Amino acid sequence: MQKINFFKYLIIFLIPIFLFSQELEKTNQTTKSIDEHLKEQMLITEDIIEKINNEYYLKNEDKIKDYNKDIEYLLNRININKRNNNFSAVKRDEIKLLILEEKRTFENTLIDIIYAKKSLKDKKFFENIISNNIKLIKINSSKKFAPFYNKEIHKNNKVSKEFVTNYKNLLEQNSQQLFTLQYLQNNINKFRKTNFFIDKFNIQYFVNLIDSQKNISSISEFTTYNLKFSVGEIVIVFFILLFFRLLNTKIINFITNFIINVYSKKNDLDEDKNTRIRFIKKSIQRPLILALYVLAIKISLYILIKDTEIINKIVPWINTLYVGLFTWGIYSLITNSISNYAQHLIVKYPNLRKEMIVFILRIIKIILILLVILFLFSQLGIDIKAIAASLGVGGIAIALASKDTLTNFFGSLSIMADNSFSQGDWIQAGSVEGTVVDIRMRTTRIRTFDNAMITVPNSELANSNIKNYSKRKIGRRIKMKLGITYESSMSDIKNLKNDIYEMLNNHPHIATQKNISENKSKEFEAIKKEDLLGVKRTLLVYIDEYDNSSINILIYCFTRSPGWEDWLTIKEDVLIKINELVIKNNCDFAYPSQTVFLKK
Repeated sequence: MQKINFFKYLIIFLIPIFLFSQELEKTNQTTKSIDEHLKEQMLITEDIIEKINNEYYLKNEDKIKDYNKDIEYLLNRININKRNNNFSAVKRDEIKLLILEEKRTFENTLIDIIYAKKSLKDKKFFENIISNNIKLIKINSSKKFAPFYNKEIHKNNKVSKEFVTNYKNLLEQNSQQLFTLQYLQNNINKFRKTNFFIDKFNIQYFVNLIDSQKNISSISEFTTYNLKFSVGEIVIVFFILLFFRLLNTKIINFITNFIINVYSKKNDLDEDKNTRIRFIKKSIQRPLILALYVLAIKISLYILIKDTEIINKIVPWINTLYVGLFTWGIYSLITNSISNYAQHLIVKYPNLRKEMIVFILRIIKIILILLVILFLFSQLGIDIKAIAASLGVGGIAIALASKDTLTNFFGSLSIMADNSFSQGDWIQAGSVEGTVVDIRMRTTRIRTFDNAMITVPNSELANSNIKNYSKRKIGRRIKMKLGITYESSMSDIKNLKNDIYEMLNNHPHIATQKNISENKSKEFEAIKKEDLLGVKRTLLVYIDEYDNSSINILIYCFTRSPGWEDWLTIKEDVLIKINELVIKNNCDFAYPSQTVFLKK
């Protein structure tokens, strides 16, 4: 009996020890599995850091496009399943969609880190990039799918199994991404070297120094809360703009002088060198000045705007502006170079036409503009290849379906390119005459002088002779024949002619060589600038002919104002003064008459 009791107590004593040992073994296994999991996560994180340092993710930016395609496909599938009330399939695809979106965001964060390294951003910038991604992962937590997971885990169909698999993948991905991001946030020095001047002794350092002053701190707190920027930031921005303003002339002069020294030849004459300096400065100074001001504005925006998303939206436009200014400088340099040396080319090659040189300049301009547009599209993330492909496929069908519309459309392009007329011009095309009201894609509307509206297809206007009365800057013609009687002496007529010429030459409203000077902007021009702009200043007064009943004086001149009402006023004044001069010189106006001689 005592033996039985002994064994009984022994068993009671050993059972808790056995259970405890089993639990301890399980705990050790769990601890071991946790350690292995942490080691695995650490290996993945170290691999990511190595890829960041090797800029691996920049080489795989196309992977983001694949994510976008998969996301678009899943969105379409979710919409279809919603319409068919397949809620299990919807949840399966929604969790798969969240996995892809988080992958895309995570890789975008790594790409942003690489770009931030290359552009020498401060430590806080890296911390903000990583913390934003951490917040996004926590917001898009898998907790909202947990109730559905508890239901689907007990089901045995294909969709439920796929949902459970996706749910576990999301948990694992969240765990890995959070671990990696938090490790990157706490160990920034592993992929970015610490720099005192960038991290501490930088613009933010001076901003904090200004804002910490006793008299400024309270005002700065008020502006930061209400206006989203501090007094220190405004002061720093002001000094940056002032610095660039003062530095602008020095930098521009240095750059232009450097380019002039590179561009000039040793055997250039002083006159040739001065010409080169003049056109080089004219070509590149303004674009360079504007580029430096854009740089100052860009730095100011980085200081004032804290939201990285807004900055990332603005930066592509600023980069495009840089390209536009660079293109402007290159085009001006090429244009002025050709303009300055074209005359030498024409002397050397007599068969070379001026119009061909101008045509080459226009082609260069179009090519440069197209390059800027393509760069803008690439900055905005527009697929240029897709646009080109869609235009090629749809072009044939559109051309066949709308032949007349396309003809008129290209007619409008021809009108725009030729600059035959503009809105508001007074034109005459065939039997149509009036003021251009509107140039549309297909037609042009013209208001006649009796206040009627005429709509003309652009293809007809593009192929017709157009007389444009508004394409003139200075000069509306006055042409008349002044008839003087044969009874007047030739010396008086000659004096009258000279007085009329002097009166017109000194008239303030008549265009002459005195009051209209030629403005030569370039040494070489394909066409005369006066003819292009519509400047007429011809003044002719001559004894012209012996008519049936008069000796005629030709008066040919142009008023300075091309306006019709001004022309009438000036013409009236000229006629009155001519009458005074006729009386002054003892001459008489002739009128149609006959003289009968009777023979004895």
